[in-house]
Amino acid sequence: MPVIPTRFAVEFGDVFPLGAFVLGVEPSMAFSDNPAAPKQQERDKETGQLVWTVRALDANEEVARFGAEFKVKVTADHQPVPPVKAGGFPFAAVEFEGMTITPYANQKGRIAHSFRATGMRAPSRGAKSAVEQKPAA
Repeated sequence: MPVIPTRFAVEFGDVFPLGAFVLGVEPSMAFSDNPAAPKQQERDKETGQLVWTVRALDANEEVARFGAEFKVKVTADHQPVPPVKAGGFPFAAVEFEGMTITPYANQKGRIAHSFRATGMRAPSRGAKSAVEQKPAA
């Protein structure tokens, strides 16, 4: 029987054409049915690496109407370090490397998706950041 993939590779720029900003990084805790069980950090089922949750903002103002904050689970042996903030801006611009998207349906039948990545970095120099693309008022 063929294996049906659940994670599909996507390019960061295709999903977030105006860029994104990182808000914070924290360990992703593994789910347990037993509330008395000790909390453990989640490990990726495919790689065995630790999983970290990165909270971020989509730089696209049109998307912000529907909720600009999103999360990306990053697999890494050590906690990923966000890029440096630039020019006094309150958030650091970020690009995610090795992104995948996993579509799913919840119990109510609503279609949703989750993001994973293998790392994060400052935006490429060749691409304009979201701050540079926005015209001055």
